[in-house]
Amino acid sequence: EAMERQAASCVQKLNTAQRLVSGLADENERWANTVVDLRQLSLRLIGNCMLASAFVGYASPFSARLRQDLWQNVWTADLKQREIPM
Repeated sequence: EAMERQAASCVQKLNTAQRLVSGLADENERWANTVVDLRQLSLRLIGNCMLASAFVGYASPFSARLRQDLWQNVWTADLKQREIPM
């Protein structure tokens, strides 16, 4: 009877360990995907900040048409030409 209790306890511990390992594997995959996403975002951070600061600093007093032209045709083109990711 003691042997059966010990065997049942071992089976329960094994099941718990398997669930833990499975959960950790899923968490590892999620973290790996998060790291990839953050690396991609960090590459575009400089260009995005440059566009946003240029818009706030220089374009805000101008008309919507001029702001759109500056944003899409001048600044974005300049960042692309300089190969700054955004």
